[in-house]
Order: sequence, then C-alpha cells, then structure tokens
Amino acid sequence: MTKLDITNVPRELDELIRSSADARHRRILENVRRHYLLEQTGRIDEILAPDMTVAAPVYYLNLDGASRTLRGRAEVLAFYKEVVGVVFACEETAHAITDAGYWFEAWFNFFVPGRTPDEWFRKRQWITMRWPYDAHARLIGERVFEHVDIGETVPIDPAEAITAAEAKKILEPLIRPLPTV
Repeated sequence: MTKLDITNVPRELDELIRSSADARHRRILENVRRHYLLEQTGRIDEILAPDMTVAAPVYYLNLDGASRTLRGRAEVLAFYKEVVGVVFACEETAHAITDAGYWFEAWFNFFVPGRTPDEWFRKRQWITMRWPYDAHARLIGERVFEHVDIGETVPIDPAEAITAAEAKKILEPLIRPLPTV
C-alpha cells in the first residue's frame, strides 16, 4: 500500500482561495491553510500569533469519547503541545466557507507508533469541525466533533506510516505568511 497524501488539504485550500471572489473568505482560507501546515510541522506557537488567533480563543473538543473545553491561549497551547508530532492525513474531505468561518469534515488518519520501530497503527476517525473567525479573520476557536462509533485503529506496515520528520520535510516548504490586508 502507498502512503496517504498529506498535501491534499493545502492543495484543496489553494483551489478554494483561487476560486473565491470574496476577500474575507480568501483571508480565512489562508489562515486555515497556514494553521494546518503549522500544526502538522510542529510550529505550534505560530498558530497562536496575534494575526492568526484572537487573544482568548475557546476550543470545544469532542474526541476519543471525551469532551473538553479549552479557554485562552495557555490551555490551547498546552493542548497543541500534547499532540505535537502527531501526523494525520485526511480523506473524503469537504470544505465550506462563509463570512462566519470555516467548516471541514473528513476521515482523519492518525499515524501512531507502537512499542517497537516496526509497529505502527493508523487511527481512523470521522471528524467534523467548525472554526469561527472574528472581523479581522482571526480564529476565535475550534469546534471539533468525532463520530466515535465509526472510528477504528488498525495495524499498518511501517512503510505506510508518515512520521513527524517526514511531514515536516514535505509540508514546511508549503508554509507562507498570511497575506497583508
């Protein structure tokens, strides 16, 4: 089996940016694109930069059968530090953009190492997200919901896994600054 594509989401967002006639929508999509790439490459501090995220973001997370509310930069940053190095590839993606923000749903495939270098797992989850944005196209927070009943974790061949180092090498060159307003 071949490796899943971790570049499809930024490519899809690029297409939405190119095809949108609305400046606010393009600005939000640029923010989403940058956020995705910064998260996948471990550059988490930059996600909370004042030009990308409001001063007091609120995240509502429903993942792995648990519900969490994160309030403020410190709690959000602590969450990102928990997941730094976790790489995911998305399949069957659906994007939507409005003045209020961004919606996304997809199969998320997380690559999870086992106890030995030869042991890897793919944790597959159906996740729906809504990201509201403020008047300056800065992220207000995330609303992330997983449908637990249809997820699965399966062993995979180590050749199928995408490591944090591989993701950084592939995705870091795609990172660009946010356009100036």
